[in-house]
Amino acid sequence: MWNETTHVVAKLPAMRRHWVGIDYGTSNPIAALLLGHGVDDRLYVCAEWRHDGRATHRQMTDARYSAAIRGWLSELGIAPEWTSIDPSAASFSVQMWQDGHDGLAKATNDVGDGIRSVSSALAAGRLLVHESCEGLLSEMPSYAWDRKASDAGQDRPLKVDYHSVDALRYVVHSTAHEWRHLLTLPAIPERPRAPSGSRL
Repeated sequence: MWNETTHVVAKLPAMRRHWVGIDYGTSNPIAALLLGHGVDDRLYVCAEWRHDGRATHRQMTDARYSAAIRGWLSELGIAPEWTSIDPSAASFSVQMWQDGHDGLAKATNDVGDGIRSVSSALAAGRLLVHESCEGLLSEMPSYAWDRKASDAGQDRPLKVDYHSVDALRYVVHSTAHEWRHLLTLPAIPERPRAPSGSRL
């Protein structure tokens, strides 16, 4: 369902609410996405924080990850209602809780249903991504089903360049009960990509 021409935006409207999704990694990248519910009743991936220890040759502890993500949200001036964290990241979740990050929850990690939630929102024109989210934008075109798994009757994406996309799946699917009613509203026509402008 992904189409860069119609799903990437340069400007963001005012937001009613915010949520965060985090895909955790130590040697692999860690990615955090800020999802907003706009006043125009669309969902927007407003911003992204990402660290790749392998590329930077600089590993970070859970405490440093926690401080960096909380600092990122503070710079944006955002206090998300919920932060859905990779359910395999138990130690990191504990660190975030100890550091006073409110609204923590284990992300819903049903891969097939999560992909369907993201696909439904994209298809309805209800999910857009800000052009600053470079990690997510680089991963979206290559996110694909594993053909060998499909031949075996399993729905599973390829585990290549998927960290920001997993963060998207976590935050979108874990908050689906908050926004799914938007899919029953009249369809939004596709629009061309706007020229570069303000972010938040």
